[in-house]
This record gives sequence, structure tokens and C-alpha cells, in this order.
Amino acid sequence: MMRRLRRLFHKQTAEKQLDAELRYHVERQIADYVAAGMSLQEAGRRARMELGGIEHLKEESREARSMYFVEGLLQDLRFGVRMLWKNPGFTAVAVLTLALGIGANTAIFSLLDAILLRTLPVSHPESLVVLASYSRDGRVGDFGYSDYQVLRDGNRAFSGMLAASNQAQIEVGIDAETDVAIRKIVSCDYFSVLGVQPILGRMFGDEDENVPVAVISFGYWKRSFAGSASVVGKQIDLDGSAFTIVGVASPDFFGETVGDAPDIWATMSLMPASRRSLPGYTWLNLMGRLKPGLRAQQASQDLSVLEAQIGNSDSRGGFIQRIAVESGDRGGSGLRDSFSAPLNILMAVVAVVLLIACANLASLQLARATTRQREIATRLALGAGHGRIVRQLVTESVLLSLMGGMVGFVFSIWTERFLLGLVAGVGRAITLDLHPDVHVLGFTGLISVATGVVFGLAPALQAARQSHGVGLNPNLSFQAGRRRLLNLKDGLVVMQVALSVVLVVAGGLLIRTMQNLRTQDIGFHAANVLSVQVSSDRGHEPPTVSNLVQLLQRLEAIPGVQVGSFSFSPTLSGAGSGVEGLKFEGHPQTAESQRAQANWVGPDYFQTAGIPIIEGREFSTADNANTQKSAILNLTMARHYFGDRSAVGKRFEFNKVQYTIIGVAKDAKYVDLRKSNVPFVYFAAMQNNSEIHSLELRTTSAPLALAGAVKDAIREVDPQLRIREVTTLEKRMDQKLAKESLVADLAGFFSGLTLLLVFVGIYGTLAYMVARRTNEIGIRMALGARKSDVLQLVVGQGLALALAGLAVGIVGALGLTRFLTSLLYGVKPSDAITLAAASVTLIGVTLLASYVPARRAMKVDPMVALRYE
Repeated sequence: MMRRLRRLFHKQTAEKQLDAELRYHVERQIADYVAAGMSLQEAGRRARMELGGIEHLKEESREARSMYFVEGLLQDLRFGVRMLWKNPGFTAVAVLTLALGIGANTAIFSLLDAILLRTLPVSHPESLVVLASYSRDGRVGDFGYSDYQVLRDGNRAFSGMLAASNQAQIEVGIDAETDVAIRKIVSCDYFSVLGVQPILGRMFGDEDENVPVAVISFGYWKRSFAGSASVVGKQIDLDGSAFTIVGVASPDFFGETVGDAPDIWATMSLMPASRRSLPGYTWLNLMGRLKPGLRAQQASQDLSVLEAQIGNSDSRGGFIQRIAVESGDRGGSGLRDSFSAPLNILMAVVAVVLLIACANLASLQLARATTRQREIATRLALGAGHGRIVRQLVTESVLLSLMGGMVGFVFSIWTERFLLGLVAGVGRAITLDLHPDVHVLGFTGLISVATGVVFGLAPALQAARQSHGVGLNPNLSFQAGRRRLLNLKDGLVVMQVALSVVLVVAGGLLIRTMQNLRTQDIGFHAANVLSVQVSSDRGHEPPTVSNLVQLLQRLEAIPGVQVGSFSFSPTLSGAGSGVEGLKFEGHPQTAESQRAQANWVGPDYFQTAGIPIIEGREFSTADNANTQKSAILNLTMARHYFGDRSAVGKRFEFNKVQYTIIGVAKDAKYVDLRKSNVPFVYFAAMQNNSEIHSLELRTTSAPLALAGAVKDAIREVDPQLRIREVTTLEKRMDQKLAKESLVADLAGFFSGLTLLLVFVGIYGTLAYMVARRTNEIGIRMALGARKSDVLQLVVGQGLALALAGLAVGIVGALGLTRFLTSLLYGVKPSDAITLAAASVTLIGVTLLASYVPARRAMKVDPMVALRYE
């Protein structure tokens, strides 16, 4: 083995030994012939003839070495680098084209890895499971506090169970200063179940369940406390409550939920015991660690016996029907549910983009191979095998793709931040670790090598297929190789066009979906509405309406504020409330007929939100606790119960209380922009002393410009109120459409990129055809062909390729775009307008790409062309 390695690193010595050995054999043979009576000249000739070509023998001897493959590979790499360096234009185009394709794939894969694939940075994540609650209407996900206690104490499958709230923004008092941070309320066994150790101080213990202590993140420690070790034991104010910092989490720990990154983890003491177990208040996400040897299915069977116990606790009389046990090694994440389908589709899209780039570069490689036919034929004549030629050309292709991969990797790092912004949407706090890990680096390396082989193998095989004499004779090379190369290049162009049709159609469908969602009648006017989320001094207790009338009067006095109101659920918040037990006289008392979505709203709510009142009136300050209970139905609910009859003045019963219908409002998109109209009832918040989460103000100017004055007015009237979020309804709509925006924007971008690649592919093929057929074009023109005939010849060739690809692509699009059905809105996968637009676009790109080489062909001088070869 050592001898083989010495040969590898001392190649000159090995070559000298090989020369000496062959020279010895030749000299011995010459001596034998001379001894037999031949002349020295004749003996030398006969000896060389019997041994064969000296260079051929050397090549065979090198191939017989056990380390020759490595030697040959190093040789091919050095030669490949020299050839690419001699062709900087071709190299730059190839590297940049591949960088776009590989970089896009790497960027999307990085997001997919962070959201869907990467495991939690905790101890033994494979034994973690997520507990999810299901109601009769589907997945709910979270649980109440007493549900958590029942499941924690009654299960026999878990070695530990943790509970954690959703993250929320709070005000933090540090010494005399006020800061804003993201907090989570967690159970005392949160860190022990996850197996997370502190970098400083300690984590929570069993005795801390109702003790006001907190653990802060590494980033918050560095940002707000300058990394001081004295932070342990320091007291901070969390929404008016004093808490003591007991530890600092490790730098790589972000929590149990992908996309979240709390600054502070606080114990349950931050949530008052009086509110912690309110009926119907489900606010905790649960995770458990399985005991050794147990599986999720066994844990699910164990929890099934506890379902009846939690059905009557916080879950409001059977609200939770079933508990599912799901894999928790990747943590819990709403991002995974929202973006798994779009990311997988985008991964397929960028893979197709890379295929198109490969086909494009294969075309360039074929064109380049024709200019190297003499070189290849010479190497074949000197003894190189066809396999060696193929290996050399594929090595050059892999070098190109590796360079493209390195540039693409840098491109992907920049792109990832842009993609993360699209995923986050407007105003949504999402934190993901996008630092390249072994998965991303391995993916980039693998896809780079695979790309090099894919786009390099076919041209290499085609180039190495020629015979020795063909490449040495330019006329023979033209006649023998032109048709095969053109056929292969034409096939590659057809494939590019077909794949591009699929992507352009998919992009068009997604863009039309985005337009449909934005331009649909949502039932309210989102422009110029400021939405302010509020809570009480403790942060988790929403205020009641008792002191909000005075606040509204103060807010409406601000210049630029037209009208204001308040509500339990903010418009388009995604947190709609459902009610049960509605009883309308003359209608069957089934569970389905007694359900509806609901909201508790203040005076002038409909004027503020811009929801028209079709019949009757809306709530006013007169609709208070001292008057008859009243309600407003939406149009869908009114028609369901009363048909074409007037609903105003009719009555219904809810919670054993009679309500009078005072108005009918236009249908609106209350929670989800995709959902069709559902029965909806509005109750007067002032009659029920309801909890309030949102203040909404309609303004005459840019809403956010008034945010400062609104905050000052709130603090002035009620210092107990905490402002959680200030946004606009338009931004909330954008946030609702974050997923659609991500998919539509990227699909549109990649569709445009594929059109560019198709342009380059068709242009390259036709430019090559014009260059090879210059002599023929000159003869045609000398015989009387007009410039229009030449134009028709070249453009017709391009259109023929495009139409063939278009036919294949439309069939493929009709078959593949059905997988987009779940992402579409208001448009079918087989939409004729989108298919027609894609076809016209591809034909336009083809005509443009064909015109440039056609114009060059029209300028051919017949006399010069006849002397072309």
C-alpha cells in the first residue's frame, strides 16, 4: 500500500521507471533481431511493430496500476481547470446558471429543514411526543390547566409532562427602565422534561410551580444584561409582577416550538390561579417524554382512559372529544401545519428549475463539444479509451457544478433571510435557526455533484462516440456529427419548454389565487383601520367594558380618528369564538342548528369595521346592562332561520336568556379569508360586561401615524391597560395571506427564471444551427432565396421546438397542477385562461429568442458563406 501511495505522489519517478522498462523490452527485441541477421534499422522497425504503439502501451500500463484511478482523476481535474480557465465566458455563464438553480434549491431546503426536518436541540428528542386535543369540529391542539393536571398525574406512559403557553409580548421593567420582550408561561417541569441545562444559574424545580421565578434566553441575557453573571438573582417586573431570574438558557435552545424564540420563560405564577382554570379557557400546549421502551401508540391507549375525565373540566362539557399522541422529536409548530405543503411544492418547483438549468447547460456542452472534436479525435487516436474521454468531460462538468454550488451556497444564505421574511408575514414574530448545518451542507454537495453528472453525461457520451478519423476531418465531423448533436440539442430544448410550461402554469394559478383572495368581497373595509390589542396590568387578564366608554371618547377626540369601537375577538385575528345552545322557535333543536360563530362588540363597531347593516340598526351606548338583551345576525344566519322574512324584532334564546334581533349585517370574512360565509351572531359587549381584547379605530389618514397619540391617550385614561400590539387591518390581511404570498411570489420569480433559461436555450440552439448551416444558407441565398425565407427557416425551427415542448408541457401541467388544489382559491387547475396565457408567453419568448439568430442569418453574404468551410 505504501508503495502505491509513493507512486501516486512521485509520479515523475514512476514515469521514468515505465520509460526505462519499455526501452529495455524494445532494446532486447532489437538485439534478438540483429542476432538473427536483420539490419539495425529493420530490427528497430519490427520491434516497435510487434510491441504496438509505445504511448498505447504506456496507457495500458498506467491503467494496470491499482492507484491509477486516483492518478487519472487528479490529471482530469488539472486538465479540466485549465480548459475552463481558457473559456471564461462559457465558465461564467455555466457557473451563474447553476448557482441560481443550486442556490434556490439550497435556500428552500434550508427552510424546509428548519421547519419540517430538524430535531429539537434537547436531550434525546426521539422520546418526546406532542399531545393534541380534538373537538368534534377537528384539531384544537391546546388544553386547559386542569386538563394538564389530570393528564400529568393520571398517565402511566410518561416519565414527565410539560405545559407551555403560546408566546406573547410583554413589558419588562429592568431597574428604572422599561423593555419589551417575548415571554412564555411554562410548568415547573418544563426544562427537566426537555433535558435542557442552563449556561448560568439553574432551571425550574418542582417547588417553583407557584413561585415568581423566570429563566431568560441567552440572546436576551446578552442584549439586555450585557452578559453579566450577576443577572442570577436579579429582580425584574413582568407586567406589574415582580419575578426573580434564576437561570440563563444555553445559546442553542429556543424552546419546544419551532418558529418561537421566547426571551423569558416564567412559571405558572404569572397566570393568576383564578384565571388559570376558567371554564372553556384552553391555553396550554402539552408535551411528554415516553418511558423507556414505550411507543406513542401505547401512550395514546393509556390516555384514552383519561379522556372522559377532562371532558368536563376546562374543556366546557365535552369540548375535547379525543387526545392524539404525535411525534415530538421536531417539537410543536403551527408553522409545520401551515407551510409543509407550500414548502414541499416549492421544493419540487426549484428542482424543476434546476432540471431546466441542467438541460440548458447540456445544450451548451454539446455546442462546446463540437468545437473540441479535433482534440477528442486526437486523444482517441493516441490511445485514450472512450471511457477516459467520457470521464474527462464529466469531470469538467462536475467541476462546473461544484463551482456553481459554492456560489449558489453563498446566494442561498442571502436568499434565506428574504424567504424567512416572506414566511413570517407582516407583523408576525418568527425565529428560525438558518445557520447551515450538516444536512444543508450535505444537500448542497450532493446536489452539486448530481447536477454535474446529469448535465455532463449525455454530452460526454455523445462526444466520445465519434470515430478517430471523423474528428480529424472537419468535413466528416460536420456530416457525421451534426444530425446527432442537433437531434439531442432539440430534445433538450423541447424538454426545457415542457418543464417551463408546467412551472409557468403553476405560477399563473398561484398568482391568480393571490389576486382572487385580495380582490374578493371580504364584507368590510380594511383601509384606514388601526387595531390595538390590550390587556390588563397583569398581562393575561383582558379588561371589561366598564371603563372603555370613557376611553373611546378620549380616543375619538384625537385629530384624525373618525370613529372607534371595541370587541372580544379582533377582526381577522384567527381566534373566532363559537357558541352553542342557540334556540330559535320553529327550528329543530339539533346540535348543528344551535351552533354559530360569535363576537361581543361595542357601540359603532360596524361603522368602525366598515360592515354594512342591511336591515335594522347597530349597537349604541344605549344597549347596556339595563336594557333588553339584543343581538345582530349576519345575512347567512338570518336567511338560515328566517328565509326571506325580516329577522328584525324576532327573538331567540341563548344560555336561558332571551335576545331580540335588532339588525342584520352583511356577511364578512371573520377569521379566514378562504372560508365561505358561516352563521355569525354579534352580542352587545356592554350588556354582558364582556372581556375585551381589541380596540379598533377608523381614521381619516394613515392609521399607524396616530399610534403614538393613541398609546398616550390609553395610558392617560387607564394606566392599568397594557398595549400588546398595534397594527392595521390591512397588515393583518397581509399576515393572513403570508403563505399565499410566499408561494405566489416565489412561483412567479421561478417562472420568470425558467422563461429566461428557455430564451437562452432556444437562442443557443438556433445560433448553433445558423453557425453550422452558414454554407447552406449562403447557397440558398445565391440561388434566389429571400431574407424572409431565411427568417422563416430559422424562426420556424424555433417555433417547431417550442410547439412540441408546449404540447408536452400542457399535458404535464394538466396532470401535475392538480396537486396544487389545496392552495388554489377561485381558480381550477385546468383554468383555460392560465393555460392560454402560459402558451402565449412561451411562444413570445420563442419568437424573441429566434429573432436574434434569424437576423444574423439574414445578413449572411452568399460569397463569404460559400467560402465558409
